[in-house]
Amino acid sequence: MSRRVVYLAVSALVLLSLGGCALNIFNFQRREPWRAQAENACMATRPFRGDDNVIQARSITEQRVCGLEKPLIVTALIDGQVRISPRSTIDCPMAMTLEAWLTNAVMPAALARLGSPVVGIRQMGGYNCRPIQNRAGAELSEHSFGNAIDVAAFELADGRTVSVLDDWYAGTPAERDFLRDVHYTSCQYFTTVLGPGYENHEDHFHLDLARHNEAGTTRYCRPTPVMPAPAVPTFLPLLVDAGTGNATPLAYAPGDPAAFSPANAAILPLDIGTLIERLGQPAGQ
Repeated sequence: MSRRVVYLAVSALVLLSLGGCALNIFNFQRREPWRAQAENACMATRPFRGDDNVIQARSITEQRVCGLEKPLIVTALIDGQVRISPRSTIDCPMAMTLEAWLTNAVMPAALARLGSPVVGIRQMGGYNCRPIQNRAGAELSEHSFGNAIDVAAFELADGRTVSVLDDWYAGTPAERDFLRDVHYTSCQYFTTVLGPGYENHEDHFHLDLARHNEAGTTRYCRPTPVMPAPAVPTFLPLLVDAGTGNATPLAYAPGDPAAFSPANAAILPLDIGTLIERLGQPAGQ
């Protein structure tokens, strides 16, 4: 009888181990219903329709708890203007939020601080079925659901690369302020933001859309984001006085995209090519 009990116990452990990260034997984590609801609601809006840079792939379900019903393989965002390298597999809410963040926060910060638009980001991880920080017994990371991305660096149109590892502490003042802008604004778009100063995040920003409370409104941002002093762009954007025609550069403060929406919006180029052409031109041209 005792041998049979031992045999059954060993068999159960083998089955659990075969499940990999699909079943966490320490807390028996399950896939929360809100994940599928958020994914389905996002896909129902038919985002990225006709965009060859964002392709829906087959569902990832072999890991049971891990996976995505409607994974997106993303090679670029903002209609191809900002490449993602290497390509990343993420869910629809993450792709939509990442694009909004790049458009409304990262791009304005790059123009204001560095005078050049962002044309690419280097990422270190999208979908990956694993526990948080790969610690045995920990809960599954948001990466296990394609609901997270790790951003290591930003590539600019003028050929520069601003790296979290190299430039958070040792970069030029403009580069350091840009990265702090990015970190500060991230917490307005994502529910979890981790960066330098938080354990094992010296070389990247971890961004995810985890639900820390039932409503999904709680933010967890570490270290505490600090807003740098406002920057004044040298060439964009400009506020044009309708009466005199005089153009005045607008100050940029992180988290204030309204500062980049003057009444005369025609002076703001809408595509990266036009932005690049205008680099170096005197204000008002």
